[in-house]
Amino acid sequence: MFMRFVHIPVRPEAVEAYTSFYDFRVAPTLRKVDGCLFARLIQDSSSASGLLSFTVWNSPEAAHAYEQSGLFDKLFSEGAPFSEDTTEWKIQLTNEMKLEYLPVPDEPDVKEMPVVAGMTTGDPAEQIGDYTYVRIFSFRIKPDKLKEAEHFYDEVATPTLMKVDGCRGAYMIASHADEEMMSVTVWESKRHADAYEKSGLFDELTKQARPFFSSLSQWKMSLDPDQQSEVLTSEDGSVKGYRIITGQKT
Repeated sequence: MFMRFVHIPVRPEAVEAYTSFYDFRVAPTLRKVDGCLFARLIQDSSSASGLLSFTVWNSPEAAHAYEQSGLFDKLFSEGAPFSEDTTEWKIQLTNEMKLEYLPVPDEPDVKEMPVVAGMTTGDPAEQIGDYTYVRIFSFRIKPDKLKEAEHFYDEVATPTLMKVDGCRGAYMIASHADEEMMSVTVWESKRHADAYEKSGLFDELTKQARPFFSSLSQWKMSLDPDQQSEVLTSEDGSVKGYRIITGQKT
């Protein structure tokens, strides 16, 4: 399995229009792409224009084939009328030796990683389902501890998490190139995830895994429509809430 998070830079006043565009153009198109299992548009609760397209794929090859086909760029370009003005300007000399100023659009901000531990089999669309809350714990791993970290997640973290009330999925996604990993957990609700964190179990698992970490940060994504504010919880990082805007299982 493979997960992708694409930042969509939409103007605040264009969020509603882009939501319709995603619902009627992007999601139906992704549903037809070979290997795409799940697609949702989610919104940062602290910023109306903070949108992410969250997709799950059956393999890295399927996700890369989609991107290399040109369809990803086409959909991203079609969304340009809703976007913030994020272009940079390039200065160059023309053939007539005159200075020319040209806009250079920013590249899409994409975070993508394969699932390397946890729930690596089964249908992620069914596992994620319509649950309202996704919690993401982001960290970097010492280069010589990558396999140990994956083993710990498989043998200790996942079995522990799946016994917690309300936890419906646990995935470790990783980029071995830059030693970045994320623990993506799916919850029935924000209330269940909050109870897990307040119970001290998160701190205990983090303490056990700390020898693997080269640095530590935490990111939460809430898909709870009622979660409207950004919250800071611990010295390990920040917590963000995202709510579902639109999208569907493919």
